[in-house]
Amino acid sequence: MAKGPPSRPDAVLTAKQRRIAGLVADGATNREVAAALYLSPRTVDHHLRNIFVRLGVRSRTKLAKICRTGDCTDAAPHR
Repeated sequence: MAKGPPSRPDAVLTAKQRRIAGLVADGATNREVAAALYLSPRTVDHHLRNIFVRLGVRSRTKLAKICRTGDCTDAAPHR
């Protein structure tokens, strides 16, 4: 992946990834995200690694910064 400014989350993430990114950006742990979305913590970890790659970030802090400036508003779990 080329270096440069991270892409907008709404442009490159799936709906589930946006929900996970939004919850993580709000400070939720992988276990808390898993419970909220009825997933296993391992599945959340897998999605989070893919989110990091797609957005070109390496930390939850950078993810939170992108979500504040991008669109991670679809964070509420759908039931």
